[in-house]
Amino acid sequence: MDNGLLSPESHSSYADVFEQQCPYYLSIGMTVEQYWDGDCVLVKYYREADKKRFERKNYEAWVQGKYFYDALTRVSPILNAFAKKGTKAEPYLTEPYPIGDKQEETAETKEKRTAENGKNYMANFAAKFNENFKAKRGER
Repeated sequence: MDNGLLSPESHSSYADVFEQQCPYYLSIGMTVEQYWDGDCVLVKYYREADKKRFERKNYEAWVQGKYFYDALTRVSPILNAFAKKGTKAEPYLTEPYPIGDKQEETAETKEKRTAENGKNYMANFAAKFNENFKAKRGER
């Protein structure tokens, strides 16, 4: 009923807990001297550093998966059994994905430039179309 919380064998001494935790801290780079004789705050910093290291590795694995997924989707048109003859794969990325504030600004700038180029193209197309239309109307 008490789930072992009140039984004497469920309680460990501090020495037992420290001895159980020692291999973990050694595995994340702490020395024996730091663990047993150093400042007790070091274990907190080593634990936080290990967490950040794991988060960074996890993010790197995610980015690698993103590149892999992107590569597969770019080549997938030619892997289709019913693809038309002459189907080609899309080219691989020319630049890496933007990471960080500076590169995100660069990506936004490129997006704005692409949109501006599209607007200019459509404006030129409309002007030529109108000229041709006016010329044809004048011929009638």
